Amino acid sequence: MKKNKLMVVSNDLGYGAVKMSVDGQYIKEPSVVAEVQQITNDPINSSNEAEVERTISSLLDNLDVTIDKKRYLVGAAASNSTLPRQQFDINSGRGKANTDLAMILPLSIIAAKKIQEAYNNEVDVFEPLKADVVMTTALPISEIGFGNSDHREEFANKFTNKKHIIIFNNFDNPISVTLSFKTVKVFKEGEVATAIAIPHGPEKLRKALVSDIKKNYPEISENMAEELIANSKNVLGIDIGQGTTDLALTTKGVADVFNSVSISEGYGTVLRRAWQFLPRMDKGYHLPDTVALTEVINSEPINKIDQENKETALEAIQTSVPSLVGNIEEGFNAALTANYNLEVVYLFGGGSIPLIQQTTLRHQLVDSLQRKRSKAILVWVGEEYSQKLNELGLEMLANEIADNLA
Repeated sequence: MKKNKLMVVSNDLGYGAVKMSVDGQYIKEPSVVAEVQQITNDPINSSNEAEVERTISSLLDNLDVTIDKKRYLVGAAASNSTLPRQQFDINSGRGKANTDLAMILPLSIIAAKKIQEAYNNEVDVFEPLKADVVMTTALPISEIGFGNSDHREEFANKFTNKKHIIIFNNFDNPISVTLSFKTVKVFKEGEVATAIAIPHGPEKLRKALVSDIKKNYPEISENMAEELIANSKNVLGIDIGQGTTDLALTTKGVADVFNSVSISEGYGTVLRRAWQFLPRMDKGYHLPDTVALTEVINSEPINKIDQENKETALEAIQTSVPSLVGNIEEGFNAALTANYNLEVVYLFGGGSIPLIQQTTLRHQLVDSLQRKRSKAILVWVGEEYSQKLNELGLEMLANEIADNLA
């Protein structure tokens, strides 16, 4: 949605993927970049209108940008290249906000959307383009900190303290986009999903939640399920990402900052351990990075070797899962101790999908609820919304901020 000619952006900057909404359009890009040291591609002729139209329409799959004098392939373009790829280092201890990727990824995507918008409005994209941006984003609970922590402001200032020039190198006549961030608000991962997206989200999300409740708690009527979703004051959100797992606790309707925590592991940690272990296995083999491992896992084998490679990769992942599941269960038990009146536990995040499908995580968490004599129900958000729940909450907040600026 466009507000007073501002670009309205929600930016869920995941370790595995960026989930973003730009003026109401949902976008998902791998959180991968590849620095271009030597130029080998042939730029597209900017006077060839058919090629210009084709390239701009698929620009998000072909992000080739220069930012601060460095050239990068970004997102899908980096994933599909043979250049050395950079991802968020889940073991660095630096946090996402302190990395170059935290700027390169959103700047590239937002600028690409500005180019597409301008082209669709018959604006000459080979003349310098400009856009004013309002953005919401989120960081892990532990990265934001507590009390008077200024980490939110520091991260927001990286966007707002100067104008950002992004050069697109796809054509023989480069395209320049200047982005000016008027407002950037930083929220907590997990919390923005449970406090904003779930109680105020679309009808389709509500139906998915009700369906999961009725399937696993048949004694709860649809009206009771809807009441729990809309009005529960004691809620725990378990947001399993790639690099972190956030446990966001709400007590008596207020965010419980002292008992909300981040676990410095996510499904990306599982993938990294599996990638390291893979060469040492029977029928093991080497892969360049976890991006390649993910491609193998998601592949459709067409011969015996492909099938064996996929099976070996999946076996490597299974050996790497128990540590993450154990840490989630430990954090979960701590939250149950902190709030004995818990009503609903929501399980979501991109990492929740393979863990629900491949492990006994849900059963273990339900067992913990029973051992603690907790009345809370456990609800999985489901595959369609698990990975985009934080982004959905951020989008609602971004539109509200833009409305107030209009």
